[in-house]
Amino acid sequence: MINIRRLILWSIIGIGISSISVQLVVIREFLAQFNGNEMTISVAVFSWLLLTGVGSYAAKFIKPASVTIYSLLALIAAIWPIPQMIMIRHFREGVFIHGASPGFYHIFIFILAVIAVYCLLSGFILPLSLNVLRANGYTSTSGDIYITDNIGDISGGIIFSFILVYWATPFQAIAITSSLAVLSTMALLYIKGNRRLLAGAVLLIAGFYTVALNANLETLSLSGQYGDIVKYLESPYGRVVVTREGSQHTFWESGLPLYSDENIMESEERVHYPLSQRKQIGNILIISGGLGETLSEAQKHRPGHIDYLELDPWLTGAAEEIGILIKRPNLDIINADARNYIKNSEKKYDAIIVNLPDPDTFQINRFFTNEFFRLVKDALNEDGILSFSLEYSENFVSSIRRKKLSTMYNTAGSVFKHVEIIPAARAYFICSDGEISMDIPALLRDKSVSTTYIEGFYYGNVTDDRVERIRSAIDRGVDINSDFMPGMVRIVFQEWFSQYDTSPWLFIFIIAVIFAIYLFFVKREEYILFSTGMAVMGTEMLIIFTFQVIYGYIYLRIGAVVTSFLLGLLPGAILGKGYKGRPGLMASEVIILGLLFIFLTWGTLLNVDIPQIWFFIYCFMFSFCCGFQFPFITRIMGENSRPIAGCLAADFAGAAVGTILVGAFLIPSIGIRISIIFLLLMKISSFSVSFFLWRGKRG
Repeated sequence: MINIRRLILWSIIGIGISSISVQLVVIREFLAQFNGNEMTISVAVFSWLLLTGVGSYAAKFIKPASVTIYSLLALIAAIWPIPQMIMIRHFREGVFIHGASPGFYHIFIFILAVIAVYCLLSGFILPLSLNVLRANGYTSTSGDIYITDNIGDISGGIIFSFILVYWATPFQAIAITSSLAVLSTMALLYIKGNRRLLAGAVLLIAGFYTVALNANLETLSLSGQYGDIVKYLESPYGRVVVTREGSQHTFWESGLPLYSDENIMESEERVHYPLSQRKQIGNILIISGGLGETLSEAQKHRPGHIDYLELDPWLTGAAEEIGILIKRPNLDIINADARNYIKNSEKKYDAIIVNLPDPDTFQINRFFTNEFFRLVKDALNEDGILSFSLEYSENFVSSIRRKKLSTMYNTAGSVFKHVEIIPAARAYFICSDGEISMDIPALLRDKSVSTTYIEGFYYGNVTDDRVERIRSAIDRGVDINSDFMPGMVRIVFQEWFSQYDTSPWLFIFIIAVIFAIYLFFVKREEYILFSTGMAVMGTEMLIIFTFQVIYGYIYLRIGAVVTSFLLGLLPGAILGKGYKGRPGLMASEVIILGLLFIFLTWGTLLNVDIPQIWFFIYCFMFSFCCGFQFPFITRIMGENSRPIAGCLAADFAGAAVGTILVGAFLIPSIGIRISIIFLLLMKISSFSVSFFLWRGKRG
C-alpha cells in the first residue's frame, strides 16, 4: 500500500513534468506552424487551460477510484504527446491551403481540436489521483495534490527551459520528460498484477520511444509543410529549415521564408536602392537577409566594412555550411539582437538596411517603431541612410495596405527629414536627413555599379504614375507606430479578421456568455480563484509581449517566463497550506493589486528597458500570491466539500479567459497599458468579494 501511494505521487510529479514540457513544445510548434504570430500563443494557452479546466470539472461527476484505471490514463497522458505532435504537423497542411495564412477562427478550432485529448486527460487525472488515494485509505488533501503537481510543473519548466531547449528536438524533449510518468505508471500496473495490460503497455511504450528518438521520422513529419528538407535544426531562437527546389535553396525560420538564393531582383533592390544614394559608403549594417547575393551586391559599392546581424547563430552556421554565406575580409557576421546591438554600440554607419518581413508580429514590429528609428538615427553618420520595405501590390492599394504604408511613412517621418517610397516588387522606404533621389539607375551609373535587374527594368516598373499612386495613398493623419502602442500590429489584427470577413466580437460575446453562466453558479471562494487565474495569466501574456518588445526572442525565453510563474506557486502553496490567519486572503489580494499598479506605472510613466532578471522576479512574486490562495481557499471551504475539482476548474477557467482576452484581443487592439487597467479592475472586483468574505468569517 505504501508503494502504491508513493508511485501515485511520483506519477503526479511525472505528469506535471511532462505536461509543462509538452505545453511549451506545443506553443513553440504553433509559433513555427503559424509564421511566428505571437497571438497564437494566447490562442494555444487559452485552449489548453480551457480544456484542462473542463477535464478537472468533469472529475466532480465521474469519480473512478481504481488504481488500474488511473495507471492506464496516466500512461496514455505520458505517451499521447507524440501522436499529438504528428497530428499538428500533418493536419496543418491537410486542413489549410499550403502557404496560406489562416484566420483567427480557423487557427482556434484547429488548436482546440488537436490538443483536446491530451488536455482533457491531464485535467481529469489530478482530481482522480486524490480519489484513488482516498479510496486506498490515504488522507491526502487538495492542497497536498496541488503542491505535488507544482513540484512536477516547476521541474518540467526548469528542465525544458534551461536544458532541453538548447539540446533536444521536440520529439526528444517529449521522450525525456515523459519518462518518469511512464516508469511510475508501469510500476503501478506491475504491482496490480495484470500481465496482459502490462504486456500491452510495454508494446505501446516501445512504439513511443521508437518514434520519439528517430531523427529521420521527426524530419519526415515536417516534409509536408516544407518539401525537400536539406537541413533541419531546432534552434533556441526558432525552427531553422533549409529546403531545396532544383538548384534554389530557401531558408525558413519559425515558418517564415527568410531568404531564397538565386533571387537577383530582390537582392539588387534591397541593396542598391539605399546604397546608391551616397557616393562614398563606409560602414554598412545589414539586419537579417544578408545571405547569398545580398552581400555580393553590397560589395559592389566598395564599402569600408559590412556588419551582418542575425540573431540566430544556428541559421548563419547552416548558411556557411551549405556555402550560401561566405566570409570576407571586410565582413563581420554578428549573432545578436539587432536592436540591442544598435543601442549599445558606439559604431557609426553610412547605411543601415533592414531586411525583415512585414511587421506582422511583435518580434518584427520592434524594428519598425518610432523608438527603433531613433536608435538607428543615432547610429547613422550625418545624412546616413535607413532602408526597409513592406509588401506592396503595384496595381491596387487596399485600405489595410494604405493604413500600413501610412503608419510606416508617418513613423519614419517623425524621425527623418526625408522619406521616399520606391514602389517596386515591395514598397522600399528610403529614409535620411539628407537628400534622396528616385533615379536609382542614374545614381548607379555615376558610381560605376553594374546591375542585372535594375539597369534593364527599373524605369519600366517604377513609373511616375506608380510613384504618384503610392504617395497619394499616404494618410498623414494616421498614428505612428510605437513599442507600447503598436499601430502596425493593431492593423494586422484588423486584417486578420477582415480578410476572412469575420469579427472578433462574436468570439468575445460567446466567451462572455459562457463564463457569465459559469460565474453564476460558482461559489464566492471559487470566484476569487477565477479572478486570480485571470490576473496571473493576463499578466503572463503582458510579460511575454513586453519581453518580446524589449528583447525580441520570446521563442527562446517563453519557457523561462512560464517557469518563473510556476516557481512562485510552490512556496506560495506551502505557506497557504499552513497559514491560519484570517487576513491572509486579503493580504494576497492587496499584493496582487500592488504588483499590477507597479506594472502600470512602469509601462506608462517610466517606459525604460529593465534587466531580464526583474521580469522573472516579478513573475515569481505574482505567482507566489496565486499559489498561496489555492490551498488557503480550499481549507476555508473544507475538505468535506471536496473542493479540488471546482477550485481547479475556477483557476483554469479564469486563466483561460485572461489569456485569450489579454493576449489575443486587448494587447493587439488597444495596447499594453490599457490591458493592465482591465486586469486591475478585475482584481478590484475580487478584492471586494474577499473583503466581504473576510468580514463574514469574522462575524
